[in-house]
Amino acid sequence: MALPTATYTDPDRLAAERRLLSSAPTVVGLSGLLPTNRSYATVDVGGASVIVTRNSDGHVSAMFNVCRHRGSEITSGCGEAARLACPYHGWTYHLDGTLAARRRDEYFDGAPSESLTSLPVFEQHGIIWVAGDPNVEIPPDPLQGAEAELAPFDLAGYRLFDSTTFTRPINWKLAVDTFCEAYHLSTLHRNTLAPMIHDDFSVFDATGLHGRMISTRKSIDQLDPADGTADELLPHATILWFLVPNTVLIHQQDHVQLYQSRPGATADEAHLSVSLYTPPKSERTERYWAKNFELLVSVTDTEDFATAAGIQRGYHTRAQDHVVFGRNEPALQHFHRSLNSLLE
Repeated sequence: MALPTATYTDPDRLAAERRLLSSAPTVVGLSGLLPTNRSYATVDVGGASVIVTRNSDGHVSAMFNVCRHRGSEITSGCGEAARLACPYHGWTYHLDGTLAARRRDEYFDGAPSESLTSLPVFEQHGIIWVAGDPNVEIPPDPLQGAEAELAPFDLAGYRLFDSTTFTRPINWKLAVDTFCEAYHLSTLHRNTLAPMIHDDFSVFDATGLHGRMISTRKSIDQLDPADGTADELLPHATILWFLVPNTVLIHQQDHVQLYQSRPGATADEAHLSVSLYTPPKSERTERYWAKNFELLVSVTDTEDFATAAGIQRGYHTRAQDHVVFGRNEPALQHFHRSLNSLLE
């Protein structure tokens, strides 16, 4: 498959992608993002700041992080609260976004009691989806068939251990591209991942616009079908789900990673979010998870994203007008065809 390099540099293309990412149903996190009733978290959907909450009855809500008084952002980060309080003039809102109180309410005699602008939100199989357009309807099956494999993992019970967001000089799609093939492991990751994972043995299947790739660990070479050891795949696999438009969900042996990418100020800038979720009743120590989180951020940033920065610079030269995806890179092909389909 040949893909024009303008896909990563063209301003008109970027404008269309911004419109898509600000309206299409998008994964904002696993259910562990809101671990308890009366919890809240701020997330970015497209270019907008959004508050997601879990009310006292466990129901999830989403709304723009914009106070109806003067437009101030109401909160940041995540936590627990009975109400959301605007730091500018002290207006408070219930966790479903309805106005709770206006400080010095007598000064606003006759003004309507306006709620925060709500957004479509949907929680299913431990995954939270939000659409940044109030008029968009999230379908009842946003996973488009991927739930057949994801549901048994019971992701709703996973705990958000840590997350970070940073900005890099790459097109936002390059951050997704790097996960869409194992072909680069033996060279780019020769000292980090290559000793553990095969670069030529992987399998891809499409589930609607989404897709799933299984990359195999070298421990799989020791399995013997004759003694029954070949019956268990999970200890020997890294499984990656590409959930369009901008999310990569990765199941490792003992945890889940979530990568989300959004455009920055230009086609040459991306905002990247990385999160690590741990399974319930894990016997691993906090130190172990901290080391894992540090490693996954370090490897992807210093190896994958650093290389992608050079790729992005090259796209602005006259070196080539297209890139080529081989038959061993079907996830790449499917991701870009799905994205083009959504844009159309």
